[in-house]
Amino acid sequence: MDDIKREYPRKQQKIKAMINIKLEDPDAPTLSLSTKGKDIRLVAETKDISWGGFCLKFASVPSDPENRFTPAKAHTLVGKSIVVNLSKPALTLWGDVIRFDSNGKEIAVIITKVSDYELWQQICNQEGGV
Repeated sequence: MDDIKREYPRKQQKIKAMINIKLEDPDAPTLSLSTKGKDIRLVAETKDISWGGFCLKFASVPSDPENRFTPAKAHTLVGKSIVVNLSKPALTLWGDVIRFDSNGKEIAVIITKVSDYELWQQICNQEGGV
């Protein structure tokens, strides 16, 4: 995958993050109360970042009764909305999951919104760590 031509160059950057993957469409009518509150939350760390996206790596798979983190069902996470709260610097990124690698425990995300665009651009453009 390293030979993929990207619109924005990626750089290796490790930033601790709390992620929340939205499993339900917030605009869709809810047919059952049992589907509410089933978003996936886990702690991760960025592997690499760019102005337009990033890759997250996580150490362990969260409790998931529907086994979405297995290779057979990993595709079901693609297209889901994701909210990523970075710890240092304090920054929130919104996006969509574009790839999920269950074996490598990695999630690739395309960014749709950033809480502080100037700060995110500084992080993406600076040399070295945050």
